[in-house]
Order: sequence, then structure tokens, then C-alpha cells
Amino acid sequence: MLELPTNQPQQIATILDDGIKLFLYSFPKVLPLVLADAFLSAMLHLIVPELNSPEPEVLIAAMTDSVVYLFFYAVAMLILQTAIFYRIGMILTQSDTGNVPALLQGVKKLLPIVLATWLYTFLFGAGLLILIPGILFAVSLRFFTPLILFDNATVLESLQHSHKLVWGNWWHTAMVLVIPLMMILSVALLSSIIVETVLNSSTTLVAEQINLVIQITYKIVDKLLNPLFYAIIVVQFYELKRLNQSHRPVENQLIA
Repeated sequence: MLELPTNQPQQIATILDDGIKLFLYSFPKVLPLVLADAFLSAMLHLIVPELNSPEPEVLIAAMTDSVVYLFFYAVAMLILQTAIFYRIGMILTQSDTGNVPALLQGVKKLLPIVLATWLYTFLFGAGLLILIPGILFAVSLRFFTPLILFDNATVLESLQHSHKLVWGNWWHTAMVLVIPLMMILSVALLSSIIVETVLNSSTTLVAEQINLVIQITYKIVDKLLNPLFYAIIVVQFYELKRLNQSHRPVENQLIA
């Protein structure tokens, strides 16, 4: 078993290593939820292939015409992703209860997660207008999800407490979050490139069909690797709580 230090922040490599171990341990357990999320994403792009269009006019028209599909997809996606996040967190604290309770928790916390996600996106987008605040908010507010799920924080409390948790360790936290995001992006892009190369050299599919397969490949790989990002967020969340003594003590052991 790995033990958290009592007074010093862990190195970035250690956080990432613990997150990867948690991901590998929890992935088989959350796989049904992950596959459901990937399936819904693929089906959305099959039902509304215009969502893959690089032309803004076509994309906007597709979103307008498919508002019902997009609404139900967004609700189902948030429930599934919240359930995945919740179960990974419960596995870390050795309180795992299975996928069904995780899904029920996803339904229970749907409204605050939706509102907090909307506020997070709004603040991030508004901050990007002058660049630096957007980057700061993207990192400092990112821990609203575990605060809502594990600390029962309200929407506003989750964003406020996330900022307080991160602010004294912003650079450290930014590196912890950026590295897995770049890893996931790289693997998803590489998978798309491989699929594109194979299809262009060995099939008679038209360009639109090839583009659709590429987009679906990217989405599926991204969905399959999202739990890695969630696991690292959870590990960093408890590390930040440990470093902020105003919060309750963190669990002192991680999954081996």
C-alpha cells in the first residue's frame, strides 16, 4: 500500500503514478458505465452525422435540428460520467458499493452537477476573453465535482471551495491536470490517424464516411480514457484536502 506524506506535498510524478494505479484498479469495475458512455457518444454521431461537419453553418443547423437528441444525450452523459467519477472516488476510499448505487448517485446529483458545470464553463469562457483568468479558473474551479459528490457542497460552495483548495498549489495542480489531458488527447489523435490511414488505403468509403469513422474512433478512445483523468483528479483532490488543514484529514492510504 502507498501512504500519503503527513506534511509535504507529493511530487507530480507520485500523484500521476497513484492516479494511474487507481485507474488500472478501478477500470474493470467501471467498464460497463464507460462502454455505455462511449456507445451513446457513437450513436449520437451516427444519428446526426452533420455534427462532424467542419462547416459552421452545417454544424449550427445540425445542433438546432437535433436539440431533443442533444438534450437527452447530455443528461445521460452527465449521469454516466458522474457515476464513473463517484465510483472511482469510492474505490479510493475503500467504500465501493457498485455501479447501480453510482448511477443512482449520478441521478441524485444531476442538477447540482449540471448547474456547476454550466457556471464553470461560463467562468472559464468569460475568463478566456482576457486569457489569464480563463486559464486560472480552468484549474482552480475544476474540483467542483468531487466537492459536490463527496462533501455534499452546494453549487456555489463547490466552486468557492475548489478555488480555495487549489489556489495555494495552482501550478502543481495545473501540471497534474494537464499531463493526463495531453496523454488522452495524444492517444485519441493517434488512434484517429491510424484509422484514417487504414481506411484511405484499403477501403472505397467516401470522404464523409471516412470522416465519420474517424470522429467516432476519437470519441470512443477519449471516453475509454476519461476514467484516467477522473482518477487523477480524485487523487489530487484528496491531496489538496490534506494540504489544506481546514478540511477533514484525507484517507492515508491509496490503492496498491
